[in-house]
Amino acid sequence: MNSREHSNLEAWHRATPELVGQLGTPQFAPALDAALGAIARFDLSCIFAYPIHDRPSLLHDGLKAVSSPSIMANYLAGTYLLDAVYTACAHATPAGLYRLHDLAPDAFFEGEYYNSPDVHPCISMESGSLTEEIVFLHPLRPSLYLAYSLLRQNGSPPFTVSEMADLATAVPMVMALMGRQWQALAQGPELEAPPVRREHAIEQAFLSFAPTLLTPREQTIVSLVLRGHSSLSIGSLLDIAEGTVKIHRKNIYAKLGISSQTELFNQFIRHLLAEK
Repeated sequence: MNSREHSNLEAWHRATPELVGQLGTPQFAPALDAALGAIARFDLSCIFAYPIHDRPSLLHDGLKAVSSPSIMANYLAGTYLLDAVYTACAHATPAGLYRLHDLAPDAFFEGEYYNSPDVHPCISMESGSLTEEIVFLHPLRPSLYLAYSLLRQNGSPPFTVSEMADLATAVPMVMALMGRQWQALAQGPELEAPPVRREHAIEQAFLSFAPTLLTPREQTIVSLVLRGHSSLSIGSLLDIAEGTVKIHRKNIYAKLGISSQTELFNQFIRHLLAEK
C-alpha cells in the first residue's frame, strides 16, 4: 500500500465515529458520501430502497440535479424495471460491492435505457453517459434491498482496481451503517414470495404490454431485450437457439408495426408511463 492509499483509508477510519453520530439524521448520507469520497473520488451518488413487490423509493439524492425531476419521477413510477441494479436486487444478489459491469446483461451498456437522457435519471444531454457505476447492495430483508451507487460521469476515469480494493475494506461498516440508518424499513412481517418466483415478479410488469398482439413468450423476450440482453443471452436464458430468438424478435416487430429496437423501447416507455 502506497502512502496515498494509506492516507485515504486513514481518512475513512477517522470519519467513521462521526458517521455513527450522524445516524438517524438527514446528514448521514451526505456524510457517508464525503467519507467514501476520501477513499475514491466520485461525481454523483444515490441510495434507493428496492422492495421486490413494490415501487422503489429514493433515500438519498446525491445526483446534483443532473436530470429533471420528471425523469426521476418516471424512474420511480416504472422505468426502474429496466435498471440492471434493480434486476440484481430482484435476483437476490449477495450483499457486497459490485461494478455495474459485473451485474448487467451483456448488451446493457449499448442499450437504449442506459444511454437515454430522457429515461436514465443519472445522465443528461449535457453530461452524457456515465463512465462507471459501482454499487453497494444490502438486503435489509429478503424482499427489500438497499442499493447505494457511486457514479463517475463522462470524462472521469473508471474506478481502478486499487480503489475498488480500498472501498472493499469499507463494505462491512457501510453495510452496518446503512442497516442502522434505515432499519425502520425492515420492520413488519416478511411477505416474501418463494425465491423461484423472483423473476416471475419482474415479468408480471411486462404482461400488460400489447397483450392482444404478443404471446407470453414474446412478452418475455421483449422484457429481456429491453433490460439489455442480446439474442445470444436470451437464447441461453430461455434454452432456445439464438436464431429462434431472432425470429421471435422479427415477429414482435411485425406485430407492433415497428422496425427497430429503439422503436420498441420508445413504445414500451410510452406504455409504461401511461400506466402510472
